[in-house]
Amino acid sequence: MTAAPMTEAALAESGERAPGTPTWRDRVSVRVRRRDPRLVFWAAWAALLALTGLWAVGNPMGAAPDEPSHIVKAAALVREGTLGVETRPGVREAQVQRLYAMTHEMPGCYAFRSSEPATCWQGELVDLDRMETAVTTAGNYNPLYYLVVGLPTLLPPSLDTLYLMRLAGAAFASLLLALGLRSVAEMPVNRWVVGGTAVAITPMVVFMNSSVNPNAVEASAGLGLWLTLLAALRHPDPALVRRRWWRAGFLVVVLVNAKALSPLFLALIVLTVVALAPWRNVTGALGDRRAWPGLGLGVVGSAFAVWWTLTSGGVAGADTVSFPELTPPTALNTVLRLTTAYYHGLIGRFGWLDTRPPDLVYSWVTAVLGLLLILALAAARRRDRWVLVALVVVVVATPVVLQIPQAPFVGLPWQGRYLQAVAVGVPIVAGLLCDRWLADLRPRLARDVVRLVVGATVVVQVVSFAANLRRYVAGTEAPWFDPVDNPWLPPVPASLLLVGSLLAAAAVGAVLVWLAGGAPRAADADGPGPELSPVRAAADPAGSSRNRT
Repeated sequence: MTAAPMTEAALAESGERAPGTPTWRDRVSVRVRRRDPRLVFWAAWAALLALTGLWAVGNPMGAAPDEPSHIVKAAALVREGTLGVETRPGVREAQVQRLYAMTHEMPGCYAFRSSEPATCWQGELVDLDRMETAVTTAGNYNPLYYLVVGLPTLLPPSLDTLYLMRLAGAAFASLLLALGLRSVAEMPVNRWVVGGTAVAITPMVVFMNSSVNPNAVEASAGLGLWLTLLAALRHPDPALVRRRWWRAGFLVVVLVNAKALSPLFLALIVLTVVALAPWRNVTGALGDRRAWPGLGLGVVGSAFAVWWTLTSGGVAGADTVSFPELTPPTALNTVLRLTTAYYHGLIGRFGWLDTRPPDLVYSWVTAVLGLLLILALAAARRRDRWVLVALVVVVVATPVVLQIPQAPFVGLPWQGRYLQAVAVGVPIVAGLLCDRWLADLRPRLARDVVRLVVGATVVVQVVSFAANLRRYVAGTEAPWFDPVDNPWLPPVPASLLLVGSLLAAAAVGAVLVWLAGGAPRAADADGPGPELSPVRAAADPAGSSRNRT
């Protein structure tokens, strides 16, 4: 006599699996093959945080531009609940615990001296909870970033607390990058965009993300916003409208509240993306009520950022001529000669601009960036080509336009990283145009080229980390492989940091290669193909990414 089949309830009680029911391994395997956006987000966040965290513990404290001032600002704001007292424009004094005041001393002997290892500082970490007066040049900066990185200051003061501040900032910035990669996973065609994103995440981006400096979240939020807006407006999907625009609104809030010039950078990003998108997609997004909450969040965050900047004196210019020799012609000539230095600053100028990676880093990044630009300019239609050219011109011209009027008063203080939030858009837009206009390229060839691009960026990350670590352990003039006297000892042994950087960079590369793999999602691919049926077109008023753009 044949036994009756067990019901689902009976199977559940017995712990057995119903025939045909997928196991958790099956479900994970399907999500991996489909490059599930949520899985991409968590994998990217973990890999990027691992790489950035290694940079955070592989640098002595205070080894990033103006990091002591930003640490004092965060400690004063979060722990002491004060912005301090303004002593002169942009400079404030605040009462903080001695630990945070000491950060001004820590880099004093090795900053701007790349041959000097970090062991030259011999300060004693005693009486760390004693209150002292400390100076910060970030006194008028927007408080949003400091509320995040300042949370560890609520713990008892110790050197570990300072590293926790760095790690808090690293987690925040890595989150912003991972949100951007989630947007890439939602694109139906994304292989070349992944290559452009790999180039955009330069060693300088990772280095700044590992330090206490709002420039970190400005660049990372900018990169995430580029990818999210391009996904929303170039590849509209009715099922993703709400979450995409909430994501965009959050990234706008973080970006625009980072520094005084951030609203300008936001405007440049938005204008470029709108110029690249079909107008029907733009009007469709503005008219879709599901996008309004995210758009409203971005508008409110932008309004607060502009209000803070105007009322705090964040963009107040100097009125005393301190550099009379910098006449407009002289300033223009000097800025143009510094353009190469600004470009190198986007790729990697570590420490207090005193530490350069090997020349092969600049060469490899330039090579892969040039490859993307050549392919995009050769394949794209005229309008897209002009938008990409205009973006490159903006990146080159912005230091000129912003510095020359103020040069006699403040000199020429520009650094390449200041424009990172906009500059990361160049390889991303180039990758987007390659995806759009190189659809007929052999898939295997495109896959292999993108893998080589990602592989080159992995090598660049590891070499840059090793060069930076060597600079602080032994100084740039010390031999690479011979033992040195009195080396600086980071919190984690240097050998483990090197191995960890190789594994973490490889993990980031593996996530990017995985994200770029597989066939395009033909249902929504942005490329030549059949037009929407009247029924589907009516159901998708925002337009479809299948239509030609």
